[in-house]
This record gives sequence, structure tokens and C-alpha cells, in this order.
Amino acid sequence: MIYYIVAVCSGMLSSMSNMVNTKAGECFGATKGSLINYWGASVASLILIFATGNGSDFTLSYMKTVPPLFYLGSVCGLVALVLLVIGTQKKGSSASTILLLFGQLLATIILDYLFFGKFHIARLLGIFLILVGVSWKEKIMNGIKQEEEKELA
Repeated sequence: MIYYIVAVCSGMLSSMSNMVNTKAGECFGATKGSLINYWGASVASLILIFATGNGSDFTLSYMKTVPPLFYLGSVCGLVALVLLVIGTQKKGSSASTILLLFGQLLATIILDYLFFGKFHIARLLGIFLILVGVSWKEKIMNGIKQEEEKELA
């Protein structure tokens, strides 16, 4: 049960982070706002590492033993953050968050197949339903926007 609560809290923090990063992107630009986010997260991570007593393992010689592929996670995260900030500025928080979820689910289907040989059509159909929902919401919102523009004209 605790893992479900943690997952829900993580999702809420992710959405809040998205909005804060979008506002930072509006102030500084998407890439500079993302840099500020990663700098702050790096400082917080270093404090946490040393506060928990795990700092002695954090050396350059140890970092050299880690396969380079594992450092791609930060690059992927940075690119994802910049794209999320741009998407949120253009389409709003709910659409960008839902599309983020769509992308994550699609990636998990692909990775599950590539790494574990597992594929379930039900997951693909579920992702398709999410995409249909976002498209429907966008169509409704565009209709509302057009009606508001007509009233103002």
C-alpha cells in the first residue's frame, strides 16, 4: 500500500515540478530554466549524499567505473524536461502531463518487448485510448476558444 501512496505523491510532485519548471522557462527560457532546475537538483542531491553518510563512495575514480551508458539517464532527463517545458507553455499543464504519460507508457511497451520479450495488446489499446482522450479534449478546448473569440469580436 505504501508504494501506491509513494507513486501518487511522486506523480503530484512531478506535476508541480512541471509547472515550476514552465514558469522558470518563461522567465529564463526553456534551456536556461532547465539548467537552473538541474543545478538546484544537483546541489540537493550532493547534500543528501553527504548527509546520509554515503559521500565517501562518491569519487571520480568510482565514477569512472560506471558504464557510460548509465550517464545517458541525465541527458534523457534534461531533453525530456526542456521538451516538457516547451509543451506546457504551448498546450498547458494537463495536456502536456497526459502526453508525458502517453510517451512513458509507449516507451515501457517498447522496452518491455526489447528487454523482456513481453508484449500485451491490452497495454497498446490503453495507450491508444489515452491519445483519443487528449485529442477529444483538445477538440473541445479549441471549440470553446473559438466561441470566446467570437464573443469578443
